[in-house]
Amino acid sequence: MAQVELDTLKAFDEILEPDSRQKSFAVVNRVTGEARPLSLRDKYQAVEMITLAQYVPEEIREHFDTARNLLVYSWFVYRFNQVAELHAFASLEFALKTKCGESPKGLKKLLETAVQRGWIVDSGFKYYRMGAVDDMPNDEIDSGNPDTKDVQEYCKTLVETMPFIRNELAHGSRMLHPNGLTTLAIVADLINQLFESK
Repeated sequence: MAQVELDTLKAFDEILEPDSRQKSFAVVNRVTGEARPLSLRDKYQAVEMITLAQYVPEEIREHFDTARNLLVYSWFVYRFNQVAELHAFASLEFALKTKCGESPKGLKKLLETAVQRGWIVDSGFKYYRMGAVDDMPNDEIDSGNPDTKDVQEYCKTLVETMPFIRNELAHGSRMLHPNGLTTLAIVADLINQLFESK
């Protein structure tokens, strides 16, 4: 079994230095195939693309912006990826409770309610339609699996997976991965759908 790097409080004179794991990532030019190291500006611009619409209540937008800021700061502290994810899940639960009127309780039951009431559907997910955050948005891409008639197939998958991941993070875990951007993009799409006029 591979040894996991132990994260400790950064030394004061290294606070503004990128986490060493950031050196593992690169930006590839899709036209030329040339690669260059990922930069803080790249990270910021990717996070900046993930937004909540103005029709989402202000207090939920503010809550979600904390997750966005945490994700930007994961440039300096890599484990902030998962802290940003956890906070994004809390923003989602906040949005669902606001939409449902505080009832039912628990993220899974709230998501199930949103699916049952048709507040969220597969076609409302930019990330799901594109399959990649860096290409968002593109409204010309067809949504969902063409072989299925269930317009909420992806939503139903999220009902099962999101509470599990949130609970792993919330109740203590060594989980560490670079997918915070993906999680925030999906959560943003979920929240935006909850409050848009259908």
